[in-house]
Amino acid sequence: MNSNDALQMAFSVTSREQRRAGRRMCRYRSRELKRRYWLGALIAIVLFAPLYGGFFFDARRIATFLQESCAFLPGDEIEVDAFAAQWDAWLGNRDSVFAALQRLFFWSLALLWLAILYLRWNYATAIRALLDAPDGREFVLSISTEGLLVEEAGRTRLFYLWPAVSRVILDKEFLLFYVGRNVAWFIPLDRFAKHAAAEAFFQQALQFKALH
Repeated sequence: MNSNDALQMAFSVTSREQRRAGRRMCRYRSRELKRRYWLGALIAIVLFAPLYGGFFFDARRIATFLQESCAFLPGDEIEVDAFAAQWDAWLGNRDSVFAALQRLFFWSLALLWLAILYLRWNYATAIRALLDAPDGREFVLSISTEGLLVEEAGRTRLFYLWPAVSRVILDKEFLLFYVGRNVAWFIPLDRFAKHAAAEAFFQQALQFKALH
């Protein structure tokens, strides 16, 4: 990056600001991305419904069997014929209930994996943010005619040519540089001395991007 034409901004962010930026970014999702999220949610519901239905059906069957088994336990007095009939019914249901108990394990496992996959797909960025909080870290974001440079002392140095920066948005709370469909570097506006400085930084970024 040529330092002669570069603008640079040093700043730090908190986890709270990171979560806030993520919520603000939801406003700028493309229609295609919104449709993708809705489709993913619909597919998850379609898959959850039969799995939960099977789990609930077998769990209810086992609970009913256990309840009847407790009632079947002999007391001080019991008729032999009634006991024999209950015993035959218990033996007849035993195998099917045991099979339901085995299926219950697989229902639970399938529901768990589906929940993990859905959360991983839908909240991957949020999960990474929780595991790698930005608190106490210093960032430097620079723009030039060549592209966008994001640095963190001692950790990372990422450079994006302007064609790789899909959008630059001046939000009412953040200046956003999108480097993916739903991935953006951001600067809180209150890190600038005044709003005019943020506006100038934004306009300069647009001018640099327009050259490519």
